Amino acid sequence: MKKRITAISLGIALLAIAIVGASIAYFTDTDAETNVFTTGNVDITLIDDFTQNSKLLPGSQTMNAVPKKVSIKLEDGSEDAYVWYEWLIPAALDSTDGSTGTNNIVHVNSLGRTWDKYRENPNFWAEGQTEALPLDQTWDHDPDVELSLTGPQGFIGTETVDGVLYNKYLVLYHGMLSAGDETTVSMSQVYLDNKVDAYTNDDGDLVYTYNGADIDYDFTNGVKIIVRAYGMQAAGFADVYAAYSAY
Repeated sequence: MKKRITAISLGIALLAIAIVGASIAYFTDTDAETNVFTTGNVDITLIDDFTQNSKLLPGSQTMNAVPKKVSIKLEDGSEDAYVWYEWLIPAALDSTDGSTGTNNIVHVNSLGRTWDKYRENPNFWAEGQTEALPLDQTWDHDPDVELSLTGPQGFIGTETVDGVLYNKYLVLYHGMLSAGDETTVSMSQVYLDNKVDAYTNDDGDLVYTYNGADIDYDFTNGVKIIVRAYGMQAAGFADVYAAYSAY
């Protein structure tokens, strides 16, 4: 009998709560807001001032050199960015002793290999330049000090393109570009080494030589030097080296 009384009492208590809950009205309200974010972009243009199919003749920096000037522009509407480029040269024409950047059959010249030489030596200055450029307007053609990823002269490895083995080099622009900005000029010219000669073999084919030795390269399709430009947002990076390392 004691257990039954307890059960009845509990049932009444629950009923009372239900009745009270039904009789109360609350003032309520809701609010929501949609957060809208816009996205930026980086838009660069590689400016390569070069005449296609220019003829290479044996020469030097002052004779038979073909002008080739490279710069990068950050287009209007783009986010601030750091920029750099890679240039590729057929490995068979880059060096005759297994090194990079020396004893070349085809020479690719730039306006100063490192920013300090460019700034200090008038021989590296661009045409019309009358004083050394500030650091943020110069290129680093030899970033092996700042980047452990590269070797001397900015060498970063090899790559095969259309069946041809290329040596690949890295060139970075020190300054941060804003929309509409363009870098200073980097490359200056290309020329064929004056030790290059040619003869006709027994099959009637023209064979090119360097220092009297046959050059192991098929010249029938010309000499192709490849330039690839890159841009990366500046936000979040201290300098171009940090941006390149994170690319």
